[in-house]
Amino acid sequence: MNVQNFFPAAMQDNGEFADKRTTLLMKRLLIGASLAVLFSIGVVSMIMLRVGLDYGYLIFASMVSYLLPLSIAWRYLRTPRERRQVEKARKSVFISMLCIVAGWSAIGMLILPLLDGDTRLIAVSMFVVVIYAHSVPFSTFPRMGMALMAVNLLPLSLELSLLGEYEVVAFGMCGFVLMAMEVGSFVWLYRADMRSLVKYRPAQTSEEPDMSVAGFRRRLLHRLHSTSTPSVMMQAVAAFFLVITLRVPEHEGMLWSWFLGYLSLQVLRTAGFVSYLNDPSRRRIRDWRLMFAAGVVANQLAWYSLLLLFHDIMSGFSLGVVSGMFIVIAVLSTVGLTSDRLLLYINSAMCLVPPVLILFAGEEVWSMVSLGMLASLSLLIVVENIHRSTIHSIRGRVLQKLTEYRAGEMQELNGELTEARERLTEVNASLESQIEERTQELNHQATHDMLTGLGNRYYFSRKVSDSLQGMRNSDSGFAVYLLDLDRFKEINDGLGHLAGDEVLKAIASRISDTCGSTRVCARWGGDEFVILEPRQVCEGAVEAFATTLVEVLRAPIELESGPVSLGASVGIAICPEHGTTAEQLLEHADIAVYRAKSRKTGVSVYDDQWGHEATERLQLVQALNHAIDHDEIDVALQPFVSVEDGSLTGFEALARWRDPLQDINVSPGVFIPLAEETGLMPALGRNILRKACYALMEAAGGTELRVAVNISVMQLQQGDFVAEVKDILRETGLSASRLEIELTESVFAANVERIREELCRLRDLGIRVSIDDFGTGYSSISYLRDFPLDTLKIDRSFVAGLRDGGESLFSSIVSLAHGLRLSVIVEGVENRGELEKVLDLGGEEIQGYYFARPIDACELQEWLKNHEKKPFNLRRRYLSVGS
Repeated sequence: MNVQNFFPAAMQDNGEFADKRTTLLMKRLLIGASLAVLFSIGVVSMIMLRVGLDYGYLIFASMVSYLLPLSIAWRYLRTPRERRQVEKARKSVFISMLCIVAGWSAIGMLILPLLDGDTRLIAVSMFVVVIYAHSVPFSTFPRMGMALMAVNLLPLSLELSLLGEYEVVAFGMCGFVLMAMEVGSFVWLYRADMRSLVKYRPAQTSEEPDMSVAGFRRRLLHRLHSTSTPSVMMQAVAAFFLVITLRVPEHEGMLWSWFLGYLSLQVLRTAGFVSYLNDPSRRRIRDWRLMFAAGVVANQLAWYSLLLLFHDIMSGFSLGVVSGMFIVIAVLSTVGLTSDRLLLYINSAMCLVPPVLILFAGEEVWSMVSLGMLASLSLLIVVENIHRSTIHSIRGRVLQKLTEYRAGEMQELNGELTEARERLTEVNASLESQIEERTQELNHQATHDMLTGLGNRYYFSRKVSDSLQGMRNSDSGFAVYLLDLDRFKEINDGLGHLAGDEVLKAIASRISDTCGSTRVCARWGGDEFVILEPRQVCEGAVEAFATTLVEVLRAPIELESGPVSLGASVGIAICPEHGTTAEQLLEHADIAVYRAKSRKTGVSVYDDQWGHEATERLQLVQALNHAIDHDEIDVALQPFVSVEDGSLTGFEALARWRDPLQDINVSPGVFIPLAEETGLMPALGRNILRKACYALMEAAGGTELRVAVNISVMQLQQGDFVAEVKDILRETGLSASRLEIELTESVFAANVERIREELCRLRDLGIRVSIDDFGTGYSSISYLRDFPLDTLKIDRSFVAGLRDGGESLFSSIVSLAHGLRLSVIVEGVENRGELEKVLDLGGEEIQGYYFARPIDACELQEWLKNHEKKPFNLRRRYLSVGS
């Protein structure tokens, strides 16, 4: 038998019905504490009368302590249910009772050694009632009850066992065994309380009773185990009184030893009951029944052993009492067995044996009394009728449960049918409303952007058409704004489309908040938004609103990866000045947006003259495409000069293009951004790289001079860029160590992991990598540290700032570069004063008009003849350019 079966799951409080169980506890405590007071008075009074107690009145005074738990229980029951503090009250009454029990245990341990044997037995017998009065009210919380019983019973049992009197050692040990047996009693009481509470549970769910043969057998077996605990407990009480009846000094030790063994047997039987109730599926029905039957037979054999061991001391009145007690035991032992015919017959037959033996032992008066009682028992215990009555009762209850279950099912089914009918009625009644709501939802989805919640193209176009119709009726104008985000593609490509979606939602929210309820805003597509101001407006007012909107959108947007900032460009078209149809207004607003982007003004109102510029831009794109395809893009090279000795170290390749149609030189600041916008940059960059390598090899093929070529982020994001560079180096014969790739800081806003991989592959080939125009874009020290870089080029704007006290900022940039182990090239040095300050502040190389303007590739060889072997003189007091 596992020890854990003495502490089953049934004694674990899951908090269910806590309030109701606490109420039961308080009600029972009022009765239990009152009984404990009465019996305690009886125990102390009996002891004072028999042996006397010097401090007896102090013990009487200590009984006042019962007022504390009684007052707690009374106040709890008088308190309205909603104001009760259940757990606090339960803990308070338990602690108070625990203190009282501990006090009684201490008093008992002091008094017991002073008592004679008879007085001690009477006192212990009465105190056992007090123990039960203390602990049984806590059966709704069985662990508390067991704790109180342990504090009450175990110290006294230990005291009796250690008194040094052989006759009472076994009597004291009985307390320990009784403690183990009471686990079954508390489980039985707790289950009975919980069953009574579950009956009144609202909306109780039940299962269909098992009407099969095996199911009925399981129900009978369950009845055996669940109803046998009272029989065991009552037989234990009967055995106790029987031992007291037979008690004589010569055999007292043997009698208590028998009682200890009998209690131990009942502990094993109780453990079997609890084990079954804890987990009936652990064993088969037959095995549980055999174990139960073994307990029944062992119980009767224990009674036989009492007759065999102590038959000599049974005579006269005691023999009659023993006979009568056996009759009582025969009745008690049948409790709980009525559901099993075989066990009932076996137990009844074994119960009849002791009285018959006593009857034939002699013809005394008490034997005849036993015979009369036996005849009465034979008449009262009609075994078969009892068994049949029990079986019929069990079957009746099962059928009643089945009937209730079927009725519940029918009621539930009727309820479901009623609810279904009501729901159908509601559905039919609300169908038209649902169709209307769904239609509105579809209309909303058709006219609104799903990502941002703003209106879409269709919605905005309809609003513009409504405004045009209203303008014809009232001669009032309105304005159309077209907003395009700056650098959104870089964020979308660098941080991912999910981050891009979050940015668009944040931008849409800001636009909606800024527009308020007087303007109509919508998402036109991609990163473009449109706004309609449907009222009489002037150019100054719309520009002011657009400027405010741009400022609002420049504020950083918080993403999981960190804050990001991006600007916006707004183009404005006013009706009727700039168009009288939706198509015209939106087309002219788009032209104004391009104008704002190209001039970096942020806001631009459409001008009629810009139509010619748009045409010219289209022609310029076509001409540029033609120039790239026919190799008409040239390069010019501007030298790098070493600060250390003024020697020539290399060149930067700059793109040059002369438009043959207009016979003019187009600025790189015009056609380079145009190439990036139209997707021509990869082809243009490849063309410039090849021509720069050829130019350096033709003019300085036998030297170590290098050439630096600007590369667009678009080129790096192509999967074949490194292979293109390898092909160009192989084609031109230029070594990789003489090529330097220049990147602007916009590379940090792109897909940094992809860019880093490409740059590492270039570095593995021996190609140098530099950052151009540092400080004008996405400056980031962490990127400078993590990217594979060789050189940092300080932008011309920092050199120009030296005239206005920008030395500290310039020096900080140089220190930063050197701290990151990067060499520094200062670009844009145009006069002697700037050169002197740059030489004072640091840097490894200088580039600028002071030394030379960009040199056409065809003139580079001649220029090198004059400067290759003639370094620039960079002494402070004598600064000159080699002639």
